[in-house]
Amino acid sequence: MARSKKGASDVVQKKPRRRKESAILKSALADIQKCKELGIETHLQANKTRSSYAGHVRRGREWLASHFDAPSCSADEGDCSVPKEPLVQPVALSVPSFVRDNPDSDVYADPAFKDAFGCTPNRCSDKALALFMSLKGFHENLSKNTVESIRAAFKKLWEQADGGTFRGKWSFNEARQRWEGNPADSAEVYDVMASVKHKASAEGGDRTHSMAMTKDFMDRMLQWHEAACPLEIALQAIQLLTRHLEQVTFDAGAWTLWSRYYISLDTILLDTVMKKYLAREPLTLSDSNTYFEIFLSNRKGWQKRVDKGICEADLRSNHYKIFPRPDMPSCDSFIWMLLWIKWLEFFHYGRTLGPNDFIFPLMGANGIMQPGQPLSHDTVQKWIDEATTGAGILGCFSTHCFRRGGAQYWFMFAPVGQRWSLAMVRWWGGWADGEQRNTLIRYLLDELHTYETDYSDALAPFSREAESSLAGEQALMRPASTEELRMVHASVTADVNRLRVDVSAVNDSLRSLTSMVQATSSCLKAAGHLPPTQLEEDPRFTLLRVSASGSAESPQISTPRHVHPPPTHSRPLSSVRRSHGHAHITPTTRPLPSAAAHTASTQQLPSNGLVIPRLPLVRSNGLKTPKAESWRDIITHWLVGDPDRGLKTPLKDWPQEWYQGPNRKLAMQYQNRAVVAREFINHYQSDEALFLAAYPEAERGHTPLLAAVNKARAARGERVRRNK
Repeated sequence: MARSKKGASDVVQKKPRRRKESAILKSALADIQKCKELGIETHLQANKTRSSYAGHVRRGREWLASHFDAPSCSADEGDCSVPKEPLVQPVALSVPSFVRDNPDSDVYADPAFKDAFGCTPNRCSDKALALFMSLKGFHENLSKNTVESIRAAFKKLWEQADGGTFRGKWSFNEARQRWEGNPADSAEVYDVMASVKHKASAEGGDRTHSMAMTKDFMDRMLQWHEAACPLEIALQAIQLLTRHLEQVTFDAGAWTLWSRYYISLDTILLDTVMKKYLAREPLTLSDSNTYFEIFLSNRKGWQKRVDKGICEADLRSNHYKIFPRPDMPSCDSFIWMLLWIKWLEFFHYGRTLGPNDFIFPLMGANGIMQPGQPLSHDTVQKWIDEATTGAGILGCFSTHCFRRGGAQYWFMFAPVGQRWSLAMVRWWGGWADGEQRNTLIRYLLDELHTYETDYSDALAPFSREAESSLAGEQALMRPASTEELRMVHASVTADVNRLRVDVSAVNDSLRSLTSMVQATSSCLKAAGHLPPTQLEEDPRFTLLRVSASGSAESPQISTPRHVHPPPTHSRPLSSVRRSHGHAHITPTTRPLPSAAAHTASTQQLPSNGLVIPRLPLVRSNGLKTPKAESWRDIITHWLVGDPDRGLKTPLKDWPQEWYQGPNRKLAMQYQNRAVVAREFINHYQSDEALFLAAYPEAERGHTPLLAAVNKARAARGERVRRNK
């Protein structure tokens, strides 16, 4: 009996242990499930594609919900569950007349229609999607690419629903009495998509994309940058130089890599090569073979290549070796990238770039770089418009123009012997191996086809013969005819005759000037104002020699490289003397503005490494944090800091010299953050509930919150407004 009791007690003790092990197993499985979902969400598609698709789905749900009084699913709702029956009776939809006249229009009054864009499709989903695509493509006249993206967004949404149940052609299963497949693959959606494509072809033809950024345009934009921002400017103008240097680097990189932006750089920086570049020294053979690597983590189509099992052949996919190209300064991504990185590290960060730093960070209005925020698309587009306008380039350009321009140059416009094959173009541009050749050739040769079928110069004296060679090279390679040589000779003769007339006019002017100089010299000598000889010893002045016989010799001009401010006792009159039959003229010199006055009037950027992150913050996936979280970020920056975004020292520990004096551009940001943080910590003892109850404006962002806090402080007598 004792043994049986002991056995029973053992059984009783083991049961809780099994339940505990089962609970642990379920918890582990739940964690793995969450990990799986997070992995699919993160790596199935690129961040930009995922963000674009989410926007299309959200706008579609908002449009559908706008036709009902009480929508059952909000446009931003994250839960994909759809109620089986509608909670309220839907009202009639405001649909176009062509839909009302359709015999199938009764589907739009179906109670399930308002839930057609849920994460789980229903019998009305294909009709709703077709209607939404028609609205965007025909009524709002959006591009076919946008409509295709809308269809792809909903297709991806429904493919991921219910474990992949809704995949394949959309059809009704008579045996199971239910709809199966993906509504985006329905016949009606295909018809709408085909109609939108036909409409785009009829209205836009081949020219529906932005123009290609040719190498000539790149050269002209570089000249505009050099004129607008010369390298000889004072170091106080770091903000202006940073803006132009960042754009030149971005343009050269985009033209070389055929990409837009957000690139991750893994470099081996060789300072010796860069020093030779800056000194304009020729590169040796080993220097020309120097390179650094760029890895494009979000290169278009790389996920598709992985899906097709292309592994061994693509071990170096998305890795690009950038070599020096001193013969193409406007498109030389090698030197511009190295200069830009050095500029960021030395003048802005005071440190080397970290793995989480963006190569092209956002620059605030006060000239301070935000290392945790990438350059926005709107900023890049604004820069492109400004540069093309300043360079006098006509046409419509977008960020895609660099991809088209670089591809077209290396395929057909590069010097003979340097042109790329179609396979090289496909690999470098990240196009899929299954890309239709017609599509790729149309992409590359759009302008070329137009060029070779253009006979507008049929009346020209000499034909380009563009139709018989690539880009009209036949006209450049064939020998010159007798008629062409005769016309060239006539043109050169006319130019020489015009030059003779110009030289004669210059000689007349020099003779007149000689007479004036001789008369002035005689008057000064007679009056006793001629100073001692001291001209040729001073190289700062321009010397004009005139022969004693009156005939003008070639003017000899000596331009000083470094002009120093003259002494304050410089004479107001020109110094003139005669020596060996030649007259020497010293122009009047005036004192230059002092460098100290120029420096005092120029604002400087804050010291290296001082950054206050902008709000709202930008996450690693490119999305901004909600405005309701901005006040919490302010408290974190005040107490802890944000090393990932450059704020290594908490704001509460900043000494005054970090936001005053030369760093006064940070004073306003620092003061605003301090007001909010001190109000939360000192006045409300860090009680979040009390703080939010007193300031509901915090839900609308940090700017309304700051205004409310200042108003409350003024009511308590803690804030006194300064008289302006």
